[in-house]
Amino acid sequence: MSPSVQFNRRTLLAGTGVSALAMLIAACGGDDNGTSSSGSSPSGSLQDIDLLTVAFPSSLSNLYPGQEAGNFNYYVACLVGEGLVAPDGTGKLVPALASKWEQTSPTTYVYTLRDGAKFSDGTPLTPEDVVYSVGLSKDEEKSPNIAYYWANVEGAEKTGDNEVTITLASPDVAFEWGPCAANALWITSQAYVEGNGGEMGTPKALIYGTGPYKVTKFEPDTMVELERVDTWWGGVPPVKTVRIEFITEEATRVLARKSGDIDLAISISLDQLSQWENAADTTVLFAPDRSYAGIDFNTAVEPFDDIHVRRAIAYACDRATVVEKLLVGHGEPATALITPDQISSVLGLDGARKALKEVLDLPFDLDKAKEELALSKVPDGFSTKVGVSSSAPQISQFFQSLAETVKPLGINIEVEEMPVEQWYDTIGSADWGLAYMWYFNATGDPAEMSSWFFGEGNPASYTNDAVTELMAQAKEETDPAKRVEILIEAQKTALADIPYIPLWWGEAATAINSKYTIEDFGSYSLLSPWTPRILTVD
Repeated sequence: MSPSVQFNRRTLLAGTGVSALAMLIAACGGDDNGTSSSGSSPSGSLQDIDLLTVAFPSSLSNLYPGQEAGNFNYYVACLVGEGLVAPDGTGKLVPALASKWEQTSPTTYVYTLRDGAKFSDGTPLTPEDVVYSVGLSKDEEKSPNIAYYWANVEGAEKTGDNEVTITLASPDVAFEWGPCAANALWITSQAYVEGNGGEMGTPKALIYGTGPYKVTKFEPDTMVELERVDTWWGGVPPVKTVRIEFITEEATRVLARKSGDIDLAISISLDQLSQWENAADTTVLFAPDRSYAGIDFNTAVEPFDDIHVRRAIAYACDRATVVEKLLVGHGEPATALITPDQISSVLGLDGARKALKEVLDLPFDLDKAKEELALSKVPDGFSTKVGVSSSAPQISQFFQSLAETVKPLGINIEVEEMPVEQWYDTIGSADWGLAYMWYFNATGDPAEMSSWFFGEGNPASYTNDAVTELMAQAKEETDPAKRVEILIEAQKTALADIPYIPLWWGEAATAINSKYTIEDFGSYSLLSPWTPRILTVD
């Protein structure tokens, strides 16, 4: 697979820089005008909603995630297009356009298509549509941000009147997550795409699928509007029209909620949490979002090729204070690349945290940081820089704080903010030995992040034969418990070399009009058709 394609997809997921987390020194509070909730929500019932107005904190220029793969592209696309499978609210894969599926060999997956599934204009779904859509997803030109997911797929073929078989070149347990709209497949039709000159996701060639909605209007970087259809196999959702506005200024979003112009604000920033909580008739919901924030060292760039330099900076990271003070408690110190929620189905949350604590548990200790630097090739210190996306002020504040912490050691860090497009170029660049990654897991596969961070073209330029062998074992291990054990061992082995410093695992925060709620709000809530989860509070 092409490292450049892989990098494009991954960084776009993380690079939006929009999350529930914001770095604040002072805690935020609310009053009786607002309501907050920690992952729970009031009871409600399904009732028709004429118009639900949603505000994203990031703009979209293309609605097809194969072309533009940010988190928010996914939130729109999953209302219109579907894959063969989908995650439920707990992250378990359940049927979508496939009524059932079976792995008949280590490299063969057979999908039986759902009877009566139709596109939004009433055209019946066919196996040929699925085969074409897999080919479209594999195309590096038409789907540059998801094609690498399909690099190990030899092909898809119709093997029955209502059946499609996908064959892999080699076994890969993680593939089960490939053909879903939370990851890398949105089934469309060849006639539609070719009838639009090969385009999809633009104002002239809107996305087309089998989901509960169709797009009726799209103004790039401004808004998108969707109307429900009566052709969805899952029934008729309660929301008739969804209008999504792209509002990048958080203060503007707060004002829009206070004035009643929006009902739902996805991924609010904690630097204005008090304003959200003080907004009348507003509920704030929190849930772990399976996100990871951490430092990347390009181990091929001086002085970060020296493990003592990397270890010195690791000892200078006060992760507990970051979470307590800067994240206002909405997150937890990270000790691994895997998040606890990614393996909780196997170990439970407490068991996951216990297992991951053993991966890298370097305490904040400036004396040890000084000792490590004295052992390095730059014992008197050095100067470096770090590029930070202007859409990630929280990360910028962390590095500003780190710069002050390490200055007495003789380490000077210059924090340079830049547009997100420019920031992409800093990842893995020889010009930027110090970098970061803010990554949001899109699937429930526990190897999702580590397979990239330890694979070819990784942002740390890191190689370790033992880690490579462990990752190869994990790719084929079908026992979930054994696979998690292998992945944890791979992370222990790799992070002993400190190519990365885990900082925190985050939470998502969403503000919603108090007359509505989101049923079972969690990290998977927006990764499959989510409007049926919008309930009217009783």
